[in-house]
Amino acid sequence: MRVFLISANPERTPFPVFPIGISYVARALEDRHEVRLWDALADEGLPEALAAFDPHLVGLSLRNVDGTRPDGRFYLDHYRDLARSIRRAHPAPLVLGGAAFTLFPGQYLEALQGDYGIVGEGEHLRALVDALEDGKDPRDWRVSGLVLPGREPGPTWNWTGPIGHARAAADLAIRHGPSCGGVLNLQTKRGCNFRCVYCTYPAVEGRHLRYRSPDDLVQEALRLKALGARHLFLVDSVLNLQSEGLETTCKAFSKAPVGLPFSAYLAPFRISEALAMALREAGMTHAELGTESLSDPVLRAYGKPFRWEDVRAAHETLGRAGIHRAHFLLFGGPGETPETVEETLARSRELRDTVFFPYRTLRIFPGTPLHRRALAEGLVHREDDLFRPVFYCSPQVDPEWLRDRLRREAEDRPNFVLDDASEELAALVARAHARGRSGPMWERLCR
Repeated sequence: MRVFLISANPERTPFPVFPIGISYVARALEDRHEVRLWDALADEGLPEALAAFDPHLVGLSLRNVDGTRPDGRFYLDHYRDLARSIRRAHPAPLVLGGAAFTLFPGQYLEALQGDYGIVGEGEHLRALVDALEDGKDPRDWRVSGLVLPGREPGPTWNWTGPIGHARAAADLAIRHGPSCGGVLNLQTKRGCNFRCVYCTYPAVEGRHLRYRSPDDLVQEALRLKALGARHLFLVDSVLNLQSEGLETTCKAFSKAPVGLPFSAYLAPFRISEALAMALREAGMTHAELGTESLSDPVLRAYGKPFRWEDVRAAHETLGRAGIHRAHFLLFGGPGETPETVEETLARSRELRDTVFFPYRTLRIFPGTPLHRRALAEGLVHREDDLFRPVFYCSPQVDPEWLRDRLRREAEDRPNFVLDDASEELAALVARAHARGRSGPMWERLCR
């Protein structure tokens, strides 16, 4: 069958992100089916591309539900317009997938009038395509994660492991690279066994960790380098969930040598001197730390497995290894008070040569511990589907006071970058990329 895969993500801040998800899906299909990829961030002329390829099936990948902040963008209208454009251009059945779809499958199937959906890992689209090609009715076929209009996901929803970039994605990577400063993505594992109260990673990827071999990762990194990558972003939910396997991967990258700088999300704990040096020798230049708070009571309420002293130790250890550090902070969540806000701000000033990205309030997603807390506190009701964003703010913190307090902090600290300053940061990054620089670029705000 001919399958046309579309990445619908429209977000360009702080720079366009390579659509790694549909690359993996293409890899699962391409040994038996013909695949074409189209990216909303890198490509134009969707109706013409559909007509020229004449697909048997169109797959639409939905990455984000919204901008995850009170004044952020809700992407439904964009996705609906894209689905209508697809329908006008070609009559092929439409199958929906992606992280956003996994969180709200019924709502998206209805709103976009999809014929099928796949929740969880998109590679399970292969079973659906095979069934359609063989003339089987998907309603009677045990496709993992299959969703049909008016029906719940199929009976065997499970998670497989990542299986590598598709050869079909090569042209897309070449087209996409210049718009994002040569940053392409790599995934070393899937799953997250943390129990953060607000997070959707376990719902999207599962809690069981599935690793790729170091040799496989090295080979993919070298393929991306050959396609023009100048910087890699390792998109694991948390790169250092288990340090032993990570050190082995680092050694494989150093030995190859891959020769590409990379960034990743890290948890700010259990980072030894040996691990930090292994990361640096493998090519890590930027660590984006999911710190969230610097107040122990708040970290405990968020379900974090680390505390302030762990954060400080991790920060200093990474700094000694020569790795740039940025800390993401979430204010206003469970357990937050004006006193814990001030404690986090005061302690943030003790962390030198870094950047902070603070966010106020937390988006409530269904099924999370935060959702259960919001129900108990009467902030939401059981009949609320939470498709359109609802945000949690601690009853002990006035949202207006919090907004003003963070703005006052940002006025004196160029390295304290509020979420509503994202367009300015995107412009800075774009200018640097236009001058030939690569990578995240936020380290320039440390000055």
